[in-house]
Amino acid sequence: MAEIEKGNPEMAQDLTTRKANLQFVFPFLLQEEKIEGFAEKLLEKGFVFFDLENMEQENRFYGSDSVSHRSMEKYFMPNIEPIVFPATYKKREGLRRFTKKINQKFTLSSTFLTTDFTIDSFDIFICPFHIGLMNIRVTLPKGMDYSAVLAFGDIFRVLEPIAQDEESTKIFCSDDSAPYTNVKKFIFNELLTVLKDYIESESSHETYFGSLPFFVDERMYVIGHIVLEEDSNIREIDLYRAVGMNGYDSEGLPFIGAKNPDYIKRYCQENVYDRWGDETYYIVGDDAFICVTKVRDELEQQLAGQMYGEHFYSLLLFYYYKIVLLELTHENSQINIEKDQSDTELLIVMITEFSAKYYFPQINSTSTGQELFELIRKNFKIEDLYRDVKETLSDLYQNQDKLSGKRSSYLLEILTIYSTISGIFGMNLVTDQLKGDIPWSKMSQFSIYEFVALFVTISGVAVSLSLGFVFVRSWLKERHSRRKRIY
Repeated sequence: MAEIEKGNPEMAQDLTTRKANLQFVFPFLLQEEKIEGFAEKLLEKGFVFFDLENMEQENRFYGSDSVSHRSMEKYFMPNIEPIVFPATYKKREGLRRFTKKINQKFTLSSTFLTTDFTIDSFDIFICPFHIGLMNIRVTLPKGMDYSAVLAFGDIFRVLEPIAQDEESTKIFCSDDSAPYTNVKKFIFNELLTVLKDYIESESSHETYFGSLPFFVDERMYVIGHIVLEEDSNIREIDLYRAVGMNGYDSEGLPFIGAKNPDYIKRYCQENVYDRWGDETYYIVGDDAFICVTKVRDELEQQLAGQMYGEHFYSLLLFYYYKIVLLELTHENSQINIEKDQSDTELLIVMITEFSAKYYFPQINSTSTGQELFELIRKNFKIEDLYRDVKETLSDLYQNQDKLSGKRSSYLLEILTIYSTISGIFGMNLVTDQLKGDIPWSKMSQFSIYEFVALFVTISGVAVSLSLGFVFVRSWLKERHSRRKRIY
């Protein structure tokens, strides 16, 4: 990578930003019987379905910025487009986006930071496998210190206060109502009051917002576009601070999450995309994907549009991959292979469906996109997760073959017993007496052999009917549950 000035980790400079836009993404699990009702409810509440063919939406949801729908359409491979840009909100196979323009100013107050901020718009994505994603677009005031921007991102992404210093956070609305003491309450009561009615509540972590037991993290993922003054000197330390949202320390001074310069250098070498250094850098981490730049005018607007458009959707797709792969791994851990036959078969279908329809190693054909999002793929450990899921699929197939073989063997033994007995008795000891009106009074005169033959006849018919009924019911149930569990 291009050489970026190291700087002293003990001395964090405080740059001045001309502009800062942050997006906060968080996953949750939807109740399967309420998904389509949720989509209809969003439309009732003023959300609109994002339609790539609707050019009026290019300038509608992004504050002073805009996105190019034509660029987004050309950016992705043809087989990806129907997934990220479904044609209608009825297309369950796609990542359906519903967006509401907010354009409202709020105030955040904490121990070392008090600032206004504007929420431009609010997204809800309804995705296959019952995954929901929310995205909040925030514009910060111009001229904020770099540390203040990072501090805001670090504070606002915390849904539930964990550390003691996080408990001092308050969010004030424009009216005289009492402030919200955490972001979770702010989202539920101010941005989308109906959201909690559709989130899956069954979780071992009762206080967990997103109800994803395989993804326990109370912090939202941050996507940021930070524009610095033209004469700013962007160092490795500044990039490292951005991806970790390192704002202020316990004394209110600019904070750096590491002290070892060599560690910071190695981290930046592995996670920074510096094709346009020293003007523009992209850095990706576990908690954030940030563009730090000092370009101006048209190029600045173009970069902002990409962070709302092409780059946002690319990251969102990989983020979705990560969530689904973790979900499939979790589903496997909850299954009793011998007892939960239908669940095992359903999991096999889910893994196969995801692999065939949704997982694509390459999502765009541009060199920039391939290079940049290879960093994201690597950071999210997508390949490792996918390899584990494929191994799980292979194990499930092997276990299913063994269990199916045993069940077939047991069924064959039962049918063999009936066939043998039927053959011995010829199935004719009592069959003539069962024609027409059955002489029930003569049954008291049956010999032991005739009673055995009668029992074999009646039980054989009953077993055959029962097996047929069970098979048809299981087939219909599985056919319905497969689609319902995925979409």
